[in-house]
Amino acid sequence: MTLSPTDTSPATGGGLHLERWSATSGSERGSRANLVVAGGGHRWRANADGNGAIDALMRAADRALSPLLGDGVVLVSFDVHATHGGHEAKASVSLGVRRRDPPDAPVYAGGAVDENVLQASVVAYIDAVSTLLADEGVDIASAVPSPGDTERHETDPEHNASSKDRIMSAYNH
Repeated sequence: MTLSPTDTSPATGGGLHLERWSATSGSERGSRANLVVAGGGHRWRANADGNGAIDALMRAADRALSPLLGDGVVLVSFDVHATHGGHEAKASVSLGVRRRDPPDAPVYAGGAVDENVLQASVVAYIDAVSTLLADEGVDIASAVPSPGDTERHETDPEHNASSKDRIMSAYNH
């Protein structure tokens, strides 16, 4: 799947979209990511470690969407291209995912273009997963995570939100 340089959103208008993410990575430390995926009036969040920032983001997406995906999906292709030369180029990501079982399951394409290769990668991944779920007839609105099913890592901006709100509430009364 190839996207034109003007595409700035996922290739499909599926039911899931990336609300926000963060990732840390370095040459002498592991990679960690957390994200929030929204769809069907609900939000799923998770964090994960990976062998790089993109891997950590995709693993976090798998964990967040496990109520919808069960055993998850397998990444079967991943291509990144610059939309043009120079530092202003955007990353055009196209990829394919399939169900873990059976091994000959159909492959679902996802794609995105963004200035940030991490953003383009995780949006393309969620695009492919959203297409897979739509094809399988999964009702995203009815797959609400149970309390405690999603995790917040200390790098999630909302991790300490309730503590902060309690402190501010006590201070203001």
